[in-house]
Amino acid sequence: MRFDDTRIGEVTRKIFGSICLFPVTLPPIRSSTRFVQLSRFTLGSLFLYVMNCVSANAQTWEPVTGDDELRMVFADTIFETTLSEGTVVTARYNADGTGEVTMVGQTFPREWRIDGDDLVCIKISGRFDCFRLEKNTSKDNEYRGTNLSTGEVVVFEVSSQGVARTGPVPASGVGGAAALSDEELAAKLANPTVPVMTIGNNFDYVAFKGDLSEANDQDAFRYTFQTVFPFKLRQGGSVFFRPAIPVLFNDPVPGAGGFDSVGVDLGDTGFDFSYGTTTDSGLIWGGGLVGTLPTATDDALGKDQWALGPELLLGQIGDWGVLTAILSHQWDISGGDPGVETNLTSLNYIYAFPMGNGWQFSAAPAITYDHTRPTDKLTLPLGIGVAKTTTLGGRIWKFQIQYWNYVKGSAAFSPEHQIRISINPVIEAPWNRRK
Repeated sequence: MRFDDTRIGEVTRKIFGSICLFPVTLPPIRSSTRFVQLSRFTLGSLFLYVMNCVSANAQTWEPVTGDDELRMVFADTIFETTLSEGTVVTARYNADGTGEVTMVGQTFPREWRIDGDDLVCIKISGRFDCFRLEKNTSKDNEYRGTNLSTGEVVVFEVSSQGVARTGPVPASGVGGAAALSDEELAAKLANPTVPVMTIGNNFDYVAFKGDLSEANDQDAFRYTFQTVFPFKLRQGGSVFFRPAIPVLFNDPVPGAGGFDSVGVDLGDTGFDFSYGTTTDSGLIWGGGLVGTLPTATDDALGKDQWALGPELLLGQIGDWGVLTAILSHQWDISGGDPGVETNLTSLNYIYAFPMGNGWQFSAAPAITYDHTRPTDKLTLPLGIGVAKTTTLGGRIWKFQIQYWNYVKGSAAFSPEHQIRISINPVIEAPWNRRK
């Protein structure tokens, strides 16, 4: 039997070359006609090759220790990372122990300190996470940081201008030097005055009740597209435009012969145009206009009226969560059949209480009072739900499911139960990017 020693050498190098982090030359295998000689030479070469790899890898990274050395790497360094969908995250850490992380136009404060002889600790979501730094002995200005809580490792290279560009940021949700925690993101998105652009997708299932014949057998599916357009003002605060476009599936409409199921159609479009801000004490306030546009594609699904009125927002945010109330009123200003009026007061109450790791106990039902009804003017839902905010595919997402129980409504026909599933990606508004 004849062995092709050249081929063996090539295969050997391919297999064992993968265990090294940098090139190590494997001596070529010379021709031999004797199997024993070839085997000894090959096994000896492999042994030396593996030992070289182990020895070299052990010396590649060395710890960064000492207060001065750690500060030289970390203090006054700007960390940048680009997420997979193009969003840039920038972190600045100052020599005085302060810092900030910027993403989608929002700033998240940070604190940092040096613990012991070899740890840099960053305050993320109210607690300090510590990182051990190492430098690459074979490549100038390349470092890696290991999160002691999760074991995650991020490699970064510091330029001569003091800018560190990191590699892929682990998606654990705990945050890091150039990454945000799910808890930080969730707190921001729970505040309705934070100027972030979200693409709202609400999917609703509604079950009805009432004294009308067959009222208890009715249900409906609805989809509402609601995008938030934020515009940051130089003097502080932001202006928001929030259109809500509903698509109605098999919506039940009561008539003389019972119920008709109307079918895939647009409903009237709601919107608000308002100012909002949050003070240093956590007070949330704002106000503006709220209205309705007659966009319903079926007369049974709308009033064919233009409506407009004032809106007032008031709330409080803290480490415990956020509570917000949005009070609004609308009157008809144009259109509609004679004798058909709009005179509607609404109170949208929003709460979000953190449960850790980006999870929140949260809901946002709306109470309405229809002044045009002779009786049963009040519609009162009680809502519960959970929300999760996280980063997926380089983009911030907020997922939410809510259940509303209508404890008060029209005795003849009104909602009884409602389940809402929301899928809301966050994008960076180009007009709000920092110059």
